[in-house]
Order: sequence, then C-alpha cells, then structure tokens
Amino acid sequence: MKDRTAAIERLLTRRNARVVLGVVALITVCAVMITRQVRFDFDFERFFPTDDPELDRYLAFRDRFGSDTDLLLIGLEQAPSVFERSFLVRSDSLAHRLERIPDVEEVQAPTIASEPRATPFGLFRIPWLRTGADSLVKADSARIWRDGDVRDLFFTRRGDGMLVLLRTAPGLSKMRSDSLLMRVQRTLRHTGLADARIAGRIQGQYHYIQEMQRELVVFFSSSVLLLVVVLAFTFRSWWSVLVPVCVVGLTVLWQVALMTVLGKALSVLTMLLPTILFVVGMSDVVHILERYREALGNGHQKRRALALAMHEVGLATFLTSLTTAVGFLTLHTSAIQPIREFGTYTALGVGLAYLLAFTLLPAVLVLVPAPPRKHATTTSGWTPFLQALYGRVLRGRREILWVFAVLFIACALLVPRIKVNNYLLEDWPEDDPHKVDFHYFEEHFGGVRPFEMEVTLADTSRRIWDADVLDVIEHIGHYAEHTYGANGITSPATLVARAAQVMNAGDTAYRHIPEDPAELARAEQLLQRFAGGPTLQGFVSADGRHARLTGRMEDQGGYVHRGKNKAMNAWIDSSLTGTGILAHQTGMAYLIDRNNETLSRQLLLGLSLAFVLIALIMGLVFRNVRVTLIALLPNILPLVVIAGVMGLTGIDLKVSTSIIFTIAFGIAVDDTIHLLGKLRIERAKGHALPEAMERAYLSAGRAVIVTSLMLCSGFITLIASDFASVHYMGLLVSITLFVALLADLLLLPVLVRSLMRDRGP
Repeated sequence: MKDRTAAIERLLTRRNARVVLGVVALITVCAVMITRQVRFDFDFERFFPTDDPELDRYLAFRDRFGSDTDLLLIGLEQAPSVFERSFLVRSDSLAHRLERIPDVEEVQAPTIASEPRATPFGLFRIPWLRTGADSLVKADSARIWRDGDVRDLFFTRRGDGMLVLLRTAPGLSKMRSDSLLMRVQRTLRHTGLADARIAGRIQGQYHYIQEMQRELVVFFSSSVLLLVVVLAFTFRSWWSVLVPVCVVGLTVLWQVALMTVLGKALSVLTMLLPTILFVVGMSDVVHILERYREALGNGHQKRRALALAMHEVGLATFLTSLTTAVGFLTLHTSAIQPIREFGTYTALGVGLAYLLAFTLLPAVLVLVPAPPRKHATTTSGWTPFLQALYGRVLRGRREILWVFAVLFIACALLVPRIKVNNYLLEDWPEDDPHKVDFHYFEEHFGGVRPFEMEVTLADTSRRIWDADVLDVIEHIGHYAEHTYGANGITSPATLVARAAQVMNAGDTAYRHIPEDPAELARAEQLLQRFAGGPTLQGFVSADGRHARLTGRMEDQGGYVHRGKNKAMNAWIDSSLTGTGILAHQTGMAYLIDRNNETLSRQLLLGLSLAFVLIALIMGLVFRNVRVTLIALLPNILPLVVIAGVMGLTGIDLKVSTSIIFTIAFGIAVDDTIHLLGKLRIERAKGHALPEAMERAYLSAGRAVIVTSLMLCSGFITLIASDFASVHYMGLLVSITLFVALLADLLLLPVLVRSLMRDRGP
C-alpha cells in the first residue's frame, strides 16, 4: 500500500497538474463550440420497438390509409347555443381561413360541410349549415339535430359547443408542426375565437417540449443550488464548493458535446441527463474530498494526503462508477432506441465523471493551497455521532434485523397491487389548461384517443364492396361502438349506408347497406363520384382488399384498454372464423398500450441482469461470496420498499417508473461498496473484523451520509415537477437513496458481524 501511495504521490506535481488543466481547458473550449450545434429530437414514434411485428403492421396500415395522429381538434363554445348566426359566421370564416394554411390537407366543419342529395332533377350538394339568414340557421339546425351521426360528431349534447377537425399533412417535422400550430392560433385570434379549445398531437407535442425545456433549466439549476448549499455546509470552504461543481459541470458539458459529435440529438429522455449526471457524478468527488480532508486532519502534508485519498477510495470509486454504469447499460434490454441511447450515454457520462474526478480534481487540489487545519478537521464533528450510532447498532442487532425483515415483508405484500398502466397525457397535471381541454373533448366529443382497425380479405377474388364483406364490417363497427366503447365509427359500411340514404332523399330510414345488388352498385358509384380521392382512399385500399374502421374514444388507461382488446380479439376470433375476413386492431394508441406493458417487463428484466452483473463484479473484486451477499442484501430492500410504496399509493408501473428501479439500484449500491471497500483496506492493515468494521464505519460513514444527502437533495427537487414521470423519478429515487442509507448505516454492520468470518475478505 505504501508503495502505491508513494507512486501516486510522485505523479502529483505542479507540472503535471498544469498539463492536466491545459488539456481539460482545450477539450472544454472545443466542447463549448460543439454544443452550439446541439440538436433536439422529439420524434415520439422512435419509442416503438423496431422488432415488434405490430409496428410493421401499423406502418403498413399508415402507408395505406394515412396516420391516425394527423388530426387537430378545435372546440368552439357559445352559450347558450352555437346556432347563433353571428357566431356561425365567425366559425365559417375560421374554417375557410384554416383551409388556406400550409400543411392543412382537410378541414371538417358544419358550416363548410355538405352532402349529395338525389332529386328528380339530379344530384345536388346540400350544405349542412347555412349562415346567410337566421331562418336558414334555424331550419338547418333542426335538420342536423334529427341526424344523430352529424349531431354527435360536431356538436355537444347541449348545443353549446361545436367541433372543427383539421387533418394535417403526414410526417410533419417538429418545426413544421410548431409553425402550423402558431398559424392556427393566429387564425383563431383574427376571427375572434382565441378562447377555443385545442387538442391533438402537434398541440400536445409543442407544449410538452416547451415545458420539458423549461423544467430542464429550472430543475438543473435547483439541483446545482442545493448541492452547493450541502457542499458549503459540509466543507465550509470556497474551494470545496467550486472545485466539485466545476468537475461535475464539465462532465455534463463534455457529455452533451460527445453526443453532438456522434450525431445524437437530445431526446425527451436524454434531456434529463444533465440533472442525473450532475447529481450522480458528485459522489466520486465528495468521497475523494472527504478522505483528503481526513488525511490532512491526521497531520499528512497536502500531496501525501491527496495520494492517500486517491489510493484508498480509488478502487471503491471505480467500482461504484462501474456498478452505476452497469445499471444504466442494462437499459439495453429495452427494444426502444431512445431508452437504449439514454442508458448508453448516461453510462458514458458516469465514466467521464470518474475520469475528471481522478484527473481534474487532483490537479486543482495540487495547485490550490491546502485548507487550514480547522477547516480540514470540521468533519470530525461527525465522529461522536457515528460512534454513538455504531454503538446503538451493535446493541440492537436483533431488533434491527427484525425491523428490516418486517419492512421487507410488508412492502413485498404490497407489490402485487402494482398495475401496468398508462394514459395518453399521464405526465400532465389535472389542472393544466391543455389537459383540461383534453378532458373537454373526452366528455363532449367522444374523446381524443384514436381507435383504428384494419379489415383484410384473405381471398384475392373478393372486394371490400361485396355485400357480405360490408355486412361483416358493419357488424364489427357495431361491436366497436356499442360494446368496446369507441365513438363515431366510420368505415366503408357506414359510407355505403349514408350513400343509400342520399339516394332516397335523405331519409334516415334508408341508412343501411342495400340488399339489392343494383342498389349497392349505385351506392358505390355515388361514393366514387362524391367521396372519391383522398376521402375514400382513407377507408379502402387501392387493391380493394383492405378496409379501415376509425373512430375516437375516451382514454381509460392502458390497463382497461388491454382488457377490452383481449375481449374484442376473442369476439373477432369467434365471429370471423371461416369467413376469410381478418380484422386486427392497430394505431398509435394501441401500440402505446402494448409497448408499455412489454417495455416494463423488459426493463425489470434489465434490473435482474443488473443484480447478476453487479454480483459478479463484487465477487471478482472481493473474492468472497459472503461479502457479495452482504453487498446485495441492503440494496434489495430499497427496491422492495419503493415497489411497496407504488402498490400502496397506486403509482402505476410504466416505462418512466420501471426505469427508476434500474437507475436507483445502480446508484444506491455505491455507498455499500464504499463501506466494504474501506473495510477491506482496514482488514489489509491487520485489524480484526470488529475493529476494522468500526474504523470503516467511522471513516467512510461520513462520506456515505454526505453523498446520500447530496444525491437526495439533487433528486428531491424533481418532486416539484409538473410532469408525473419526472415527479415520480424524484420521489422514488429519493426514497430509495434514503432507505439505502439507513440499510448501510444500520443493517450492513449487523450483516458483516453476523455473516463474515474474522479473516481477510
């Protein structure tokens, strides 16, 4: 040990320190220039696994019929009734202005909609709602109210709200989507309808990203501020605050620059990376500083004290960085590219933090004056507290084991209560104006969540327009609307039924699929003439073998929808067997529910892999099965506790919360490693197990408490986030770290004294 410490001390020269600072400065200047080119990627479709056959089915469906996320809903309100001529004139002006906006492909509104009407004099288009005179408004509103389909599609039940639908161009980039949304909002202001409600992908995406970017700045700044306060209170010197902040700050800067050089943009997940790296990276710095100050307090000169610190915490810090990186790298068990990238680049960031902690930090400490002896020994105030705590632990070993056992069992019993569940706008608080608008459309216009189903003919000689096929499609639509819970189902069957009504002077009694083949052929011809082009292509494929059923529904959560999907699939299997007709649900919302369940399982599998890998690492380093077991037991408990908290409080398991388990385990095990690493050093000095454990507890215990407080203070700021996923990450990781700290301070010494033999580990 003395030889290694001496070798390190020989490297800690002022010349080497200046070289390190020069290299770091050069890299930092380059990093600053590179980060000016940082890009953001908000393509939410990248969150679907590329190896999922359901994704292939959806992409083929989208190629045939268009995307189900290209709709923008605008809700116009007017009390006591929207059927007021002045209001309808403004609504009509809005609809026509919206049609002229770039990237708007279609606008559906009552004031511009019309339908063909067969008369003895030929076919004519009859507007649904004319605004030329009060008498026309009165007559048309009465006609609309008698037509349940139009009424339910465009108007609220009380008649005080009206819907305008925009279909946008497919595959819009975020820039074009934002530009489109801004134009729509300007148009609403110009027509005096600025208080309209809006919902849809481009609106949700815009506000979600705006809020995420704002929170990135707010919570990163808050975390830095809290960490500075903890550092200042703990070390009470300016250099002990400035140096760690600079080291970890450069880690974040270098990491973002590295991602930019590699052509990777910041995504919704990696936007959390700066905050996580800043908090996690601080642990290495604090452990070095703690041991450095302890050595100074013991009378060593500056270079010798620094060499001792680097040698004694070097292995433990390397292991903690390795285990934390392993925790993030196990996110590669996910089939989702952004999650894998998040794991990869966070693990790289942990490695950068370790590199800078053992290069930049020593270089700065070599060049700055050593703190006065009174500052170097301020942490000695922890010694009486730790001595008293350790004594209580030894006297209450049996009680500690019972308390932790009861806690483990109680939380384990709550785990089955956890549900795999998700909502479309689950991240937004209930009082958010945009979520309020979302609920408005849920309540009054059948919901925002899209329902999509594809019907395929196995027999190439048949067509969607065949009478028996249309009957089956109508049957499916009836089930989807009346049993499954979808609203406003539109399909080739509903289009043919309305065409039959048109051919009979608009009489709703004729709104059904004609039984007469000649009538059915006429209805098809009418559709081809008046609803051809993009409209008809949105429901029947060019080869006539694929059909689309589409509608909207309330978002009841993935847990409920998966149950409904299972029941619908069973019904389809029993109803369509032997017909040669295949039906399969698809669409963005369907994929989100399916993938959330699959991803949660994959990420929990990654957690199991992290257990195995970290156990192997510990086994290889300590070469002792008992030590490996001792290292893992105190860190299984915090994970069971947060699972119990989730079960007790009703926090659902989804992608954002399942990631927390892997992250938390990789971070929480660090303090255990530092305690066991210090124990290993004390045993190597020849101390008996009881004395070695006490010395390790008193020495490393200070750093364990400080780093745990810092990590908790960094993550706990996230609890104030308006986004549920960020809020729960802050809450659950903070709980994990606190329980892990208690386990390390109370349970770990008991396990060491009970399971380890009195010989070198």
